[in-house]
Amino acid sequence: MNFCGFSFDSETRGQVSRLAQSGRLPHAVIIESKSEEQAKNLAALLSAYAVCESEDKPCGVCRQCKNALSNAHPDIKKLEPDKKSKSGIYSIEQIRDLAVDAQVRPNDADAKVYIFEEADKRFPEVQQNAFLKLLEEPPQRIYFLLLVKSAKALLPTIRSRCTVIRTGGEEAISGEAVQSAKEIITGILSPREYELMLAMRALTDKTQQAGILLAVKNHLRDALVTLSGGDANSDKELARKLASKLTRKKIIEMIELTDSCDYKLRQNSNINLLTTWLCGEYRRILWQR
Repeated sequence: MNFCGFSFDSETRGQVSRLAQSGRLPHAVIIESKSEEQAKNLAALLSAYAVCESEDKPCGVCRQCKNALSNAHPDIKKLEPDKKSKSGIYSIEQIRDLAVDAQVRPNDADAKVYIFEEADKRFPEVQQNAFLKLLEEPPQRIYFLLLVKSAKALLPTIRSRCTVIRTGGEEAISGEAVQSAKEIITGILSPREYELMLAMRALTDKTQQAGILLAVKNHLRDALVTLSGGDANSDKELARKLASKLTRKKIIEMIELTDSCDYKLRQNSNINLLTTWLCGEYRRILWQR
């Protein structure tokens, strides 16, 4: 990944570089940042990456990159709030128009990018549900970037279909958390429930909880990518095993379940009761017909 002079912390650079190494940008990315400027900078970088003509994306010097970075690219569109809305939200009509526009071929590049700034403020639930179908079945080479201060403001069904990038190094994933997440995934796939229960003990470490759950979700999203014929960003073998055992529907259910657990932990839920519940729900999803 060529950062073209953009300045990001090492954790953000690592997350973006791992996406670039997979050879493809996820079709939907949630950019979570307390800094609006950082979120917009990252959206600009990813947009330039999507339309760049060079192999070393984004090169920053090709015509596509120059237009993207000067906010003058016809295939990069920022969705503004409905002018009729006093509360500054997107309207149902805008989402319907967006779905139609997404079917139209790009004007100049090989891809189109739609940017939703302040999506956590401008995207009511009804409009998110209307957007969901497009998010589930996007046309080829269409990318959506949703900028938020907190991804929790978006529906779980939206979050589960997006890759989340957090700028500023929040919730950095330690090597220990990555290993614990792999053990949880292995436990989910194991015929012995005890292995999963044992792996869940890692969540009792409050300093690692967020990182472990984020890593679990990343593995599950990699499995979705594998099912679609793409390359996993991290552990390809683990993604392949998940994809061979789980349907797309089951993987999405597990992502939403993990997201729900993350939220409950932030509400100081009893960790023993929560891990027992989480273990049972993972097994239920795994074995349901």
